[in-house]
Amino acid sequence: MDLNGKIIIEGFDWGPAATKVIFMPDKGFDKMEELNPASFEVEELKENDRKSFSGKRTVIDAYYSDESGNRSEKGDFISLELQFGPEEGSPMFYDFSTGYNKWFDYHLKVKVSGVWEGSFDNGYFDFPEVEDVNLSGNFTGSEGHSLRYASFKPKNASEENPRPLVIWLHGMGEGGNNPLIALYGNRVTALFGDEFQKIMGGAYVLTPQTPTFWLQYNEDKSSWIKNRGQDSIYLKDLKELIDKFADENYVDKKRIIVGGCSNGGFMTMDLILNYPDYFAAAYPICEAFYPKKLKKEQLIAIKDIPMWFVYAKNDMTVKPRIYEKPLLTGLKNIGASKIKVSEFKDVHDTSGKFLKNGKPYKYFGHFSWIYFFNNECVENGTSIWKWMSEINKNFLTT
Repeated sequence: MDLNGKIIIEGFDWGPAATKVIFMPDKGFDKMEELNPASFEVEELKENDRKSFSGKRTVIDAYYSDESGNRSEKGDFISLELQFGPEEGSPMFYDFSTGYNKWFDYHLKVKVSGVWEGSFDNGYFDFPEVEDVNLSGNFTGSEGHSLRYASFKPKNASEENPRPLVIWLHGMGEGGNNPLIALYGNRVTALFGDEFQKIMGGAYVLTPQTPTFWLQYNEDKSSWIKNRGQDSIYLKDLKELIDKFADENYVDKKRIIVGGCSNGGFMTMDLILNYPDYFAAAYPICEAFYPKKLKKEQLIAIKDIPMWFVYAKNDMTVKPRIYEKPLLTGLKNIGASKIKVSEFKDVHDTSGKFLKNGKPYKYFGHFSWIYFFNNECVENGTSIWKWMSEINKNFLTT
């Protein structure tokens, strides 16, 4: 990457945002004693196959910095912090024709008091939240399906100190062959952050990415739409990837926890139904596993697995009355006693930072994964992250 400029991309509840541009002005720029945000103009241009969007980005702070954006009066770089929100500054879009999230062809043009200007595009993207994440994982299983994956390894893991493994399985829009899409389409970056890692005492994080959709059950890529409880074509190969990762790292195999949203919630259920003795716990979020064809013996096999279900009542994409409600009733009827449920009325901003018409910004009801990544699923004073940190496969014998 050209060190003379970079666009900082960060993950948020709604997805990614371009929050900052860092650049080194050269010809035509005389260093000012003090930088004023009003002296800068930033124009954003976003293009995809169908449309282009352009508009001004508001500069909320301007200062000299080093190349990483750290304030420094003697720095040769200028950092501009940009206003952003659920409807402002996203470099990603959802392609309804393919079902995938994609990066815009993205440009920021910066002007300084009319005497200097520079232009930065996707090639200048920088993702500081994942600088300790391996983004180059690639695995092909015995059934021939290849999966890209990203992985995080805690620094305190060792043979004497094996650490839990947390698996995140993405939703429909995050498929493809670019793990950054899987990490930023949902705010998976929270799992690499200090808060989650501190609560877990250090945890591995594995985020596999399917090239199509987890719900796909035969080689017809559109079969996912008609899935009524059939196993994913990726089931065996995904399990082999998890096995390989656990074998090659200092993973505590009594503490392998799997979860995901929507398509990934389906895949979570598919994994534990097929390998009920393998996983220590599961956290299905707005899960899309069709439950009506499940047999009693399948439910009995998973009834002792700790599970934490998360969904919103107003989810119109994966409707709780069709998916979660019948599944939870079936589990209750066979005596499953380690089930937790976070049922939300809707999905809205809880930070107080993002408003619309004077009220907290409201997201689609399907976006209940937001509450998981903010650690806002709580039962009897215990949050979902704390619950995960206390999980141990010894539950099978206690």
